[in-house]
Amino acid sequence: MKLDDNFFLEAESVLREIEQECSIKILDIYESNEILQENKSDGSPVTSADLAVNEIIKNSLNSIFPNIPVLSEELEYPENIPETFWLVDPLDGTKEFIKKTDQFTINIALVNKSESIFGMVSAPAMKKIWLSAKSNQAIKNQESVFDRKINVATSASHMSSDDRSFLNFLKDSGVDAQPMPLGSSLKICLAADGDVDIYPRFGPTSEWDIAAANAVLSNAGGLLVDLESHQKLAYGKQDSVLNPRFIAISPYINGIEVLKLVEEFNKTLL
Repeated sequence: MKLDDNFFLEAESVLREIEQECSIKILDIYESNEILQENKSDGSPVTSADLAVNEIIKNSLNSIFPNIPVLSEELEYPENIPETFWLVDPLDGTKEFIKKTDQFTINIALVNKSESIFGMVSAPAMKKIWLSAKSNQAIKNQESVFDRKINVATSASHMSSDDRSFLNFLKDSGVDAQPMPLGSSLKICLAADGDVDIYPRFGPTSEWDIAAANAVLSNAGGLLVDLESHQKLAYGKQDSVLNPRFIAISPYINGIEVLKLVEEFNKTLL
């Protein structure tokens, strides 16, 4: 299948239809008192919503794009990862979903040659949807991190010692850094909007957690890079689904300044 403009126009229309069906399903479960929860082998929670939404996405994508495999958090991974595939997290922020904070998302990304090139993120309870449209690529006015308050996204579930150390480092460096606790891939999508300025991630994440939001942020002109190498993240790795530590940077803030601060912070960890 040729990944041209016609394909992406069709994909956007299809994902909007899938999002509507998934949102109805997920909100029905969310608003009920029957959120059936189990724990996976790794101890992470899974609910009836994860599984129901996964089925809707898998069946819809397989029907419309039969030549593009669907890989998902809720499906067994193939032994060999294809060059082009859909990468799905049907419910990111399961803990937030269970706690009913509204901060959970549906995530669908298209990966090609290790890059997340197209993505849709939906936050059904917040009635928001993000699509990585090319129209989002307009050049943004990038402000200095030293000129105003900087919103630093952190996990809504817990703040790690690395998060606290980084916040303290920013403040000691003259940055008015304010923590903003958020759940799920919302942290990256809100960076694309400019509501979050930076989101450093020191703890473990999996490829499906961030691939769709990565595409949204990249197409908005922002950055999501490895904390150490400053290289873009690769998806569809054969050896592991885990991401390296990374940082997401809004297109509205000076990314060069942020990366220089990250380099200085990394030196304090040696």
